[in-house]
Amino acid sequence: MTADRSILLYNLSPTSTEAGLPLWLRPYEVLVTSSYTALIETIPDTASIHSIKSRFPDITSLHDFYVAKYQENSPTFKLAQRNFVESMAGYSLVCYLLQIKDRHNGNLLLDEEGHIIHIDFGFMLSNSPGGVNFESAPFKLTRELLEIMDSDAEGVPSEFFDYFKVLCIQGFLTCRKHAERIILLVEMLQDSGYPCFKGGPRTIQNLRKRFHLSLTEEQCVSLVLSLISSSLDAWRTRQYDYYQRVLNGIL
Repeated sequence: MTADRSILLYNLSPTSTEAGLPLWLRPYEVLVTSSYTALIETIPDTASIHSIKSRFPDITSLHDFYVAKYQENSPTFKLAQRNFVESMAGYSLVCYLLQIKDRHNGNLLLDEEGHIIHIDFGFMLSNSPGGVNFESAPFKLTRELLEIMDSDAEGVPSEFFDYFKVLCIQGFLTCRKHAERIILLVEMLQDSGYPCFKGGPRTIQNLRKRFHLSLTEEQCVSLVLSLISSSLDAWRTRQYDYYQRVLNGIL
């Protein structure tokens, strides 16, 4: 199942490249060894947000971590922020379209160049932890992630947050052009018995709806901005992080 989900990421990743967009994803290889086992590629030179917070308890925010690592206002710092935004926009769109859940800080990595990388796609499309779909926001966009973009929980405008919005809009419009290919790939897997298809035919129907193929480009701009607004430091997202912190010690 992990291999099949990785295929979806590999097929989403080239869409932005073909369109000349600087959206950034890091799909990883999966080598199937049997019907029930596989070898998953490790991603070197990365650390989860949880491990960063555990290792540096005196650093109170991810923004402070970036400042300490890349030296604020330096060209390296600005490049790390740009890398973060370009990867955040890419993964935000993927999480929305494929409804990827369980986005706690143990499943979010940062690499040496400042990109954010999502791992562990065990919950997507129509299944979620506990089967309750608690993470109802379109994607994870908490205060600490916004602060790296020089914004805050209210979504105050900034150069990098505005750049994030532009990339999300352009990326969504590009993904719509490849919607039928992406939907077909998911349809090919719907009889696999995987938990992510427990929603039955509605799984594919809802995926198609998320592309909003009947909207004009102007309407899509408003749609994407509303998705971002709905995700801004969303209460359920924060509560899911709190739940993981209390139950599993994930910072």
